[in-house]
This record gives sequence, structure tokens and C-alpha cells, in this order.
Amino acid sequence: MSQLTAPPPTATRTDARAWRWAGGLALAHLVLLFAGFSQEVAVTHGTSLAKLQDSYGSADLTRVFAGGYVEAMSFVVLIPALVLIARLFGRRTETGHVASQTFLALGVIYAASTLATGFAPGAAALYAAHHHVSVGSIAMVNDIRNYSYVLQVAVSLATALALGVAALAERIHVRWVGWGGVVIGAAGIVLTPFAHDAVGMVWMIWWAGLGVLLLRGVPTSDRSTL
Repeated sequence: MSQLTAPPPTATRTDARAWRWAGGLALAHLVLLFAGFSQEVAVTHGTSLAKLQDSYGSADLTRVFAGGYVEAMSFVVLIPALVLIARLFGRRTETGHVASQTFLALGVIYAASTLATGFAPGAAALYAAHHHVSVGSIAMVNDIRNYSYVLQVAVSLATALALGVAALAERIHVRWVGWGGVVIGAAGIVLTPFAHDAVGMVWMIWWAGLGVLLLRGVPTSDRSTL
């Protein structure tokens, strides 16, 4: 068990390739996410049954399912990004190590829950709309995805909070990743029930900034304050 939780080799801290791979994978997650989502159809909670049936019943199944698969792959890409980032932000202090491992655990929960309760119910609702299932049943299945999404946004914001704590403890990218992660994560968790779409977009902007910073390679004493 101690081998599973032990910090990675010190060389990771000075290997620019590890930082750049982490940044590239983090940004690849967003690229695939938006590429897939651009081909999909999403119906929010509270939409009228007639509009729900029209939106799903008239959608191109092949295009939407293909887009959903691409978006699902973005969460597969996310996993190695989470692992690398957790290693890079948990090297020097016990607080940093615990916070980065918490970030990793929350990130895996975020990815797993999205794949399980996001994509599958959405695909099932869409398929049902093309096969004469009652629109009430379609709405119920679709709302499983909608309510799950709210919880997924909250978990994603918790990852920002955890990584922010790690960045502050390790003195790495203190402003954007550290204080930015803490403020966005803490405030976003509180605001998620009221404005989940807005805070979810803020998290994506923060995540994109994280990816760009990591692409720059090993933080120097000058960069670490960004």
C-alpha cells in the first residue's frame, strides 16, 4: 500500500516533458469535449414535452451518437492529465501531496460519473424518441442526465479547490492555479445549485489557463507566481 501512495521520483519535478504532456492532455480534453458537444442535442430540465420530443425526435442519430462518443473520449484523455497534474503538484509538502491526491480522486469521480450518468441516459432518451416511447418516459430518463450534470459540475469545482490548495502549498503557479482554483472552486460549489452552467464555464476557462501554464514547461521562480 505504501508503494501505491508514495510520491513519484523527484525527476518528475524537473522534466519539462511531464509538464508539457500534462498541459497538452488538459487542453486536448477541452478540444474533444467541445468538438463532440457541437454535434449533440441537449435538452434542459423544464423544457416542454412537445419541444423535447421535437428536439430529440428530429435529431440525426448517427451524428449525435458520433459526437457523444467523441465527447466521451475527452474524459478518457482527461484521466492521464489528472494523474500527471497530481504528481506535479504534490512533490514537496505533505499538504500539497494530500491535496493533489484529493484532486486526482475527485477528477476520477468526475470522469466516471459523467460517463455513467451523463452519456448513457442521454443516448437512451434520444434513441427512445426515435422508437415511439412515451415522451413522459423520455423526459424522466433525460432528467437523470440533467440532474447528474449539476452534481458533476460541483465535483469539477471541487477539483479546482483541491488543486488550488496543492498549488499554494507547493508554491507553483500561485495566482492562477492556487488562488484562482481556491476562489473558483469554493465559490462555484456554493453557486452550482443556482447557476451550474455559468460556474461550469468558469471552471473550463480556469482549466484552459492551467493547461496553457503547464505547456510552458517546468515553472521557474518567476513563473510560479502566475
